[in-house]
Amino acid sequence: MPNRTYALEWHELAHRNLETARVLIREKHFTDSIALEIHQALEKSFKAIYAYHGISIPRTHSLPLLFSFVQEKTGISDTISGDLIIISDYYESEGYPGPRYFVPDREEVEKYFDFAEEILNTVFNYLHREKEVES
Repeated sequence: MPNRTYALEWHELAHRNLETARVLIREKHFTDSIALEIHQALEKSFKAIYAYHGISIPRTHSLPLLFSFVQEKTGISDTISGDLIIISDYYESEGYPGPRYFVPDREEVEKYFDFAEEILNTVFNYLHREKEVES
């Protein structure tokens, strides 16, 4: 039985991260901070699908790993996996100083913001479409 309530809680958290990224973009804030918010939005939206299906939420930040299950359930095209690798790398490289640290350019984070917004909308529609199908 779907756990819509728990899934929608995850999705709401994802939405908050995406809205934070929107504000940071508008204010021309640090792009590495924006990138982390985009990553978190996608991660939480993917975890909403796990929650919906009553699957234990994996304790990982890897978007490609989380996406394999999400793609199977939602049918989102697997052609986005390259983008997910880049965004997943934001968490690893921008979150901590060191040799892999880099600051993405503004055009890149704005592109991935739009990408994340599409994914969150798709997940939201999936969570609500299933409700209609079950009725």
